[in-house]
Amino acid sequence: MSTRSREPRLAQILRETGRTLITLGILVLLFAGYQNWITDTTQHRSQTALQHEVTKVITGKPVTSVIGPNTPLPTSKDPGVGHWLGVISIPTISLSQVIVDGTDKSQLQLGPGHYIGTAMPGEAGNVAIAGHRTTWGRPFRNLDKLHMGDQIFITTPRAAIMYRVIWIKVVSPSDTSVVAPTKTPSLTLTTCNPPYSAASRLVVRAELGAVGKIHTDTPTWTVTEKQSSPLLKNQEHYPKWPVLLYGLLLALILLVGELRRRRTSRPVVVTVATLVLALPVTLLWFNAIAHVLPAGI
Repeated sequence: MSTRSREPRLAQILRETGRTLITLGILVLLFAGYQNWITDTTQHRSQTALQHEVTKVITGKPVTSVIGPNTPLPTSKDPGVGHWLGVISIPTISLSQVIVDGTDKSQLQLGPGHYIGTAMPGEAGNVAIAGHRTTWGRPFRNLDKLHMGDQIFITTPRAAIMYRVIWIKVVSPSDTSVVAPTKTPSLTLTTCNPPYSAASRLVVRAELGAVGKIHTDTPTWTVTEKQSSPLLKNQEHYPKWPVLLYGLLLALILLVGELRRRRTSRPVVVTVATLVLALPVTLLWFNAIAHVLPAGI
């Protein structure tokens, strides 16, 4: 077979390969935008619901008198994985989010998560909290903008607690010493570093500065340790099969659409029809992928 006769076939292969790569590139870009939008929207709704729960319990304001940092607080039982603990506020970076108990993927999708096994807010020891820096509301996006001496507030049903930042550093993801117990009441915030990468961890350590008691209508949480938030129950287990199902369905729609477009005298109409059919399947596919991706905080 001559070189001339092979050229049209080679050109066709290159053209189809180029179209496929362009389509994949567009899907990747669309997914990146979708992931940021849908996860932020979902987390915002979760935070709104959690804030509504918080206001049912924390109805009072902190007293103006301040207790010394060494004064012990009344202890409370852990409210249960996925349930809220309190509200973290960092004025320097305009952050105010409800904290949930636990740092698994499903908990971090609700908001900043308290490392199970570390001290509860206000107690002696190290209160460790993780949060997303990208996607899912990105509550800890701007932790790198904190400085020594900046104030961090945590409000619980028992107290309003103020911590002051004492150091900020980057550590390896395998370095668990930053969440180990401390001799003095401390707060540790962790998130991924740099943004959109889990190559390292950004860690902010703060020390207890002051505590103000809270007057509440409800003395403490009313759930037991085995209970969890109703928000969490809806997202504990995400099956992986929808990723494959919607992916194959989308590929089938695009393939059939392309074949029809080549054989019709109205390619524009076929293209529009293909896009209309592909759009909802694409959104379902993106949603399935977003929920099974590993948590990078």
